[in-house]
Amino acid sequence: SRSSRAAGQVQRVCELYEQISSLESLKPSKDVNMLFTQLVLTCIPPSPIDVSKLCQGVQEIRSKLIRLCGEAEGLLENHFSTILGSYEHPLDHLTIFPYYSNYLKLSKLEFTILSQHFPHVPSKIAFVGSGPLPLTSIVLASNHLTTTSFHNYDIDPSANSKALGLVSSDPDLSKRMVFHTTDIMDVTNALKDYDVVFLAALVGMDKMEKLKIIDHLAK
Repeated sequence: SRSSRAAGQVQRVCELYEQISSLESLKPSKDVNMLFTQLVLTCIPPSPIDVSKLCQGVQEIRSKLIRLCGEAEGLLENHFSTILGSYEHPLDHLTIFPYYSNYLKLSKLEFTILSQHFPHVPSKIAFVGSGPLPLTSIVLASNHLTTTSFHNYDIDPSANSKALGLVSSDPDLSKRMVFHTTDIMDVTNALKDYDVVFLAALVGMDKMEKLKIIDHLAK
């Protein structure tokens, strides 16, 4: 039945949380990759689960798991940004990132949604939480918004320096990509200059943090 299938799915996610949370490190490795792949495969099938009705213990596991996923994603991006940065022309080798094809699809979707709400080609876009591997910015700038300038904001100076290293050898993107190391909550007037502001999924790992940041951007 649907309810027993849902219960099995919740139990499986909790089991995977136990395994993931007991790992020594979330840096890319055989075990890390295998466990997160299993987690994704467990969560893909459509499910009747109403998250708000889950018991407190499971809700807490879910919140912790979201944070662990965010941390692992950050480490994965860092790892591949370092590898890409060792090439003379990093942007020619983006396909080595295992989820690059997902970014191609996502960026196309984001561009389509943007076009529906913003009829002109934006001249300046801010991307908040761009990280060491700013693939959304890179793909949008290369494939969809080929005249737009992208201002990438990240709180981490090493993430920005790695990201800058990926685009600096490209004659076009090196001119259109700018990197700012700052906490977006400290940025006020500068945000008015952008036609569009993108907020990365890893910025603000829970709903309240995200709402706080979105509220700040709206002001």
